[in-house]
Parts: sequence; C-alpha cells; structure tokens
Amino acid sequence: MGTEKYISEVKIISAPQAAVYNRLSNLKNLEQLFDPKKMEEIKKQHPDVPDIKLDNFQATEDECSFSVSPVGTVGVNIVEREPSKMIKLAGSKSAPFQFNCWIQLVEVDEASCKVKITLHAELNPMIKMLANKHLKKGVDQIAEALTKIPYE
Repeated sequence: MGTEKYISEVKIISAPQAAVYNRLSNLKNLEQLFDPKKMEEIKKQHPDVPDIKLDNFQATEDECSFSVSPVGTVGVNIVEREPSKMIKLAGSKSAPFQFNCWIQLVEVDEASCKVKITLHAELNPMIKMLANKHLKKGVDQIAEALTKIPYE
C-alpha cells in the first residue's frame, strides 16, 4: 500500500469565499444538489458540468454516505475545518480504500475565490493500476463541478 496524491487544477468560483465555505462545510447543504431534479436544473444551466452519479445520498452536517457504481456505499466525514479557507474530509471504514481530501479556498476578490482539491489515497498496486486515471479525472471533475453550483 502506498499513498498516492491527486491534485486538481485550480478553478475560479464566481461567489464570495465565505459563501462557498459556508455551503461546502456543512454536508447537509450538498444533499439537495444530488437530488435528480436539481442536478437536471444545473445541467440545463451549465451543460459542461460533468455527470456525477451518486445514489442514496444521505447527510448530516459532518458526515455523508452515498452509493456509486461499481464501488458500493461510501461514507465521508469532515475531520477538520479552517473557516473560509479549508475543509478536510476523510473516508469512512466503508470506503474501498482510505483517503483524505482537502478542499482549499483562496479569495480572489469580494465576489470570487479559487478552489483546489487535493486527494491522498492509500492504494494497493492493483487498485492504483485500475483507478489512477479515474481518480485524477475525478478530482478535476469535482473542482469543475464546484464552480457551477449555486452558493447564494
């Protein structure tokens, strides 16, 4: 097992840093985004948003779980918050591999901020071979998706 690091491209979110942090630092706020009707509405406004297919999304302020094919049910917990700057997430024991994920926010101006996703994943050689490209693409897709969701 080795720790692999995946870093997204830096993206610009057209919303104030505090609003983005407030939305993302409470996982309950994300529940409505994964509602199929809400996802369809977002896709109509932003056709370039990558498809993120999560089923059975459930959340509290600090934890969420969802099903994703072919992996199964995955749980994620917020383990650290630095107000307006960073949210650190960790995979629960149900995840197929252990990981930590940082969402970093940097203010650009009063109306926008930069976002970067960093993922550290404990992968055995077989999973690394199968998932490496998908994990890199995944962190970029998440960063891109964060630029499209409503924060106000």
